Amino acid sequence: MSEEIEENTNRKRNKPLSKREKQLAAEAMEYFIQYVSSPWRIVWVNFLAGIFRGLGALIGASIVLALVVWILTLLVDVPLVGEYAKDIKATMSSYMKDTNYNDDFDRIGDTLESIEKELKENNK
Repeated sequence: MSEEIEENTNRKRNKPLSKREKQLAAEAMEYFIQYVSSPWRIVWVNFLAGIFRGLGALIGASIVLALVVWILTLLVDVPLVGEYAKDIKATMSSYMKDTNYNDDFDRIGDTLESIEKELKENNK
């Protein structure tokens, strides 16, 4: 059986490329050469890839944490695990309350409104 597979692979490998395959290979090589010859393009592509990797990690971590909190709320009634689950839930809830940024957002909103008001007065 493995001899048949090896023979088929050798036949495919020794088969000459068609005109279309040669054209696609040439276009791919041309694109690769352009990519490698432009350092700013490499930087830009890697920058975007890094942003999207970070965004994916953030979204993934958020989903995992949400699932952990949800599972902990289910475990609160379990006898031995319930106390630990309550402690963890309380800790996470207090952290969420401590990091409430509504006051900061209100201050930023007030600042932006005053800037907009001054700009309107100066443009009159």
